[in-house]
Amino acid sequence: MTESLRQCLEALELSVSVLENTVSKLDSSSRVSNELTTTLLQSRRVFELVPEYDVQRAKLDLIQEVEPLVNRLNGKLVKGLNKLEREREALLQTYELNKLQLNNKTKDDEEADADMSTDPVVVASSTREELDLLKHLKKKREELSLKYEDLVRSS
Repeated sequence: MTESLRQCLEALELSVSVLENTVSKLDSSSRVSNELTTTLLQSRRVFELVPEYDVQRAKLDLIQEVEPLVNRLNGKLVKGLNKLEREREALLQTYELNKLQLNNKTKDDEEADADMSTDPVVVASSTREELDLLKHLKKKREELSLKYEDLVRSS
């Protein structure tokens, strides 16, 4: 504590000496305006030590003032990120469903068979697992359809 105060005092004394040096240079270069240099540019040493308690109290007051604002902004950011993540998931689900429907539509046009997969699908209730299961079932159905066609052709 005393070491830091001593360092502060040395820094202040150095600042004062630099200021006095500057004032003396200004004084020597501006002899015409003696009134200005004597009244306005004289340095006065006024240093007041602030107790450590006051410094800590000021820090705590600042933290108490800023922390609620930071917490509020953090909450808004978290809500915004959650909302964007939900939107992203919904868009991914829509993309996957549209992709599957497009694949089915092209296969339907080629096969010209009745297809039960044109039932409406609710995007909001679909999860990633359900989409994966749907892909798997579609693939399985396609494989079975090919096997059925082979059996029909061979008989």
